[in-house]
Amino acid sequence: MTKYVSENKFLFTNCSSRSAYAAMRNLSKYGIHAIVCDSTRLGMSQFSRFSKGFEYYTSHYLDEEKFINDLVSICVKHKIDFILPSHNETEIIARNIHKFGKYVKAIVPNPDHCAIFNNKKDAYNLAASIGIPVPRRVKYNSPETIKNKLLEMKIDRTVIKLLTGNSSKGVFYSDNPKSTQETVFKLIHKYNLTPERYPQIEEFVSGDGYGSSVFYWDNRLIANVTHRRLREKIRTGGTSTLRETTKHQKIEEASFKLFDHIGWNGMAMCEFKVNDKTGEFWFIEVNPRMWGSIPVAIASGVEFPYIAWLSAKFGSDTALNFVKTCEPKIPWRGRWLLGDIFLFASALLRFQLIEAVRILFLCKSNSVDDFYFDDPLPFFGQVLLYLRNSITKRSLNPSQKGMVK
Repeated sequence: MTKYVSENKFLFTNCSSRSAYAAMRNLSKYGIHAIVCDSTRLGMSQFSRFSKGFEYYTSHYLDEEKFINDLVSICVKHKIDFILPSHNETEIIARNIHKFGKYVKAIVPNPDHCAIFNNKKDAYNLAASIGIPVPRRVKYNSPETIKNKLLEMKIDRTVIKLLTGNSSKGVFYSDNPKSTQETVFKLIHKYNLTPERYPQIEEFVSGDGYGSSVFYWDNRLIANVTHRRLREKIRTGGTSTLRETTKHQKIEEASFKLFDHIGWNGMAMCEFKVNDKTGEFWFIEVNPRMWGSIPVAIASGVEFPYIAWLSAKFGSDTALNFVKTCEPKIPWRGRWLLGDIFLFASALLRFQLIEAVRILFLCKSNSVDDFYFDDPLPFFGQVLLYLRNSITKRSLNPSQKGMVK
């Protein structure tokens, strides 16, 4: 297996995240220098020995133009060759990539495609239009009609989603039509939503969460891996704390159909709900960027960041040849340790001692997302960030202004 080594400089944005840290670790072992940047000085990559430098930028939630100008300045200062965003800033960088100059290459999707998947209504419409199953939705123009529409459709349990959000932020649940209507009214008032931004109402579907993750380049599928969620930080959905690589032909084919149809470029994870008893599955959303559980993909042998660099540097043929030499480990379990610590503490507060012990001490995994003996400080940087956010925002799953809408 040929291993290409380089001294190219990569700029990782939103470097406080697990996904950015995992990507930095992966590329660092090939000699690719990592400059990391974020709108906070606390986080994982900021504390890592693999980082070759940290830079601060203005949050894109506060000022998009200043955010881009800050990134351009960082690229000039450090002579950056490649940019790899890791979160919601991906679409903004994709829209403004022309401002970085011809010597900086960003591994990003088409911004128009990114915008479609960042809008839940547009994403569902696209999936449904090409025959991919989606949960039944309630179409309404006036919130006053929601209760009656649900009664007519014989839908009790619903999922209410703001059109923009991530990691369960902006997602709400209801057990009856009256509660659904009340929740929608509250959200419209809280976020001052206009009719075109009204929340999406879906029928609640029962099943396990699956993710089909891909990397495309030059209109070709270069690499993919599928995982099943085994445990989540929030029981109704959201960030997984334990997940396992697996195979699922139906959802893989559905995700390839979706990405092929739109002409995708870059990384993405397509999320589904799967009812293993009936075989039914439903499209849930697309993360049009790196995803939070990418550490398990990398640890199992699907090195998405390195594959992305090979594609951008040498072309898709070189990347495909590398992928052919890899043998992904299936099943392979990956664990987010800090997430499980949160669940452990929550179980203790509910006096569920057996559950607490099972979560933290009886959990078997092949790899951990956020703690490494060769680089332990990032774990504590992550802890400090969560502590600060929990104290200042009084939430273990906080959102910034503009993150959900």
